[in-house]
Amino acid sequence: MERERLEQPDSSEYIQETKLLNYRDASITHLLETRGWNSIQDESVLIGSIYAFVRDEIAYGYTKSFELSASQILHKGYGNCITKTILLMGLFRAVGIPCRFHAFTVNKILFRGLVKGLRYNMISETIHHSWVEIFHEGSWIEIEGHIIDRPYLKNLQAKFPDYMGSFYGYGLAVLNFKNPPIQWDDEHTYVQNKVIEKDLGRYESPDAFFREFPEAESCSKGFRYRHFIRPSLNKNIIAIRSGK
Repeated sequence: MERERLEQPDSSEYIQETKLLNYRDASITHLLETRGWNSIQDESVLIGSIYAFVRDEIAYGYTKSFELSASQILHKGYGNCITKTILLMGLFRAVGIPCRFHAFTVNKILFRGLVKGLRYNMISETIHHSWVEIFHEGSWIEIEGHIIDRPYLKNLQAKFPDYMGSFYGYGLAVLNFKNPPIQWDDEHTYVQNKVIEKDLGRYESPDAFFREFPEAESCSKGFRYRHFIRPSLNKNIIAIRSGK
């Protein structure tokens, strides 16, 4: 179905730099230069290149803090839905692509398999989640497929070779485990959206989201997350990515 074409949004709102979307940082400007993104004229190709970089070269994983700037996330080289979304937004705005932050809560079933037993019980029933929305070819497109890197996904699929349909757990929530909609083709991309429980709204920046929902960051400061949940998540993610 053809998407409804909309008027171009106010670019001052959706391409501005913020504290978290610090795209003028030297590390980001250097990345743009080395990747040649400033010279790509085809917007679809440009989006696809930046999207693939964040999806596959920024590994899926959980940082100690979620309220990080784009340059900090780039330096760390890994992130989850919120942090990888911040980086992707920073890179899109750096090349003039309007984008916004869409927040949700998701069910903790997303972590089934990555965290087990008592540690799984420690996780809140609902968790903050986000994706990027970009304005491209006259409409807003939802970008969520950047969260899970392909090396991790490939080895997860190898771990469960008989799964053909829906899959919930190990960081995924999709209807087609063998071929989830993560490829950029001028359309929406998704990898965790099937466990969304509540829509928290759209924000012009992640900074605005954290101002309204400070608990999205404070949860990362908790003893359980720091000492039990995060280590288990990252340990198992790394093991799957390495083929164990």
